[in-house]
Amino acid sequence: MLKYYNELLYYAQRMVRNKDLACDIIQEAYLKTLEKSKKLTLENERAFLYKVTKNIVIDEIRKTDKISTVDYEYDNFISPVVDQPEEIAIKDNYYKSLMKEVDSLPLRTKEAFVFNVIDGYDRKETAFMMGITVSAVDKHIGRASKLLQKKIKLGI
Repeated sequence: MLKYYNELLYYAQRMVRNKDLACDIIQEAYLKTLEKSKKLTLENERAFLYKVTKNIVIDEIRKTDKISTVDYEYDNFISPVVDQPEEIAIKDNYYKSLMKEVDSLPLRTKEAFVFNVIDGYDRKETAFMMGITVSAVDKHIGRASKLLQKKIKLGI
């Protein structure tokens, strides 16, 4: 089970954006998983650990209400080679505005959109990480795309 530690830590850290809190969450996830494995046989330890980790993060969010955004990187959207400073400023402003609109999406819709479109996970991986079906991921991404297109047409 320990072979999943680093990927779980990365997963938790991306959600809470705090390494110490992520370490605590992973430790708690391992404890709960070990307790559960004493009572029944786990078919897929990795999937169970991800599910427990996600549930602990949700509990933390509910308790503290301090973790409210899904992490993403502005750098993925800014073109590194642009000749004119005006173009850089315009693109930077556009992408910051777009990311602000992404932040305003409903939490689960934003999470699916960020994992799939921004972070590049495929829909199956996104579904696995979120603990939902691929069809639900499709619906969240479709909803996010429609909302963002609507806001872009209105001139963000």
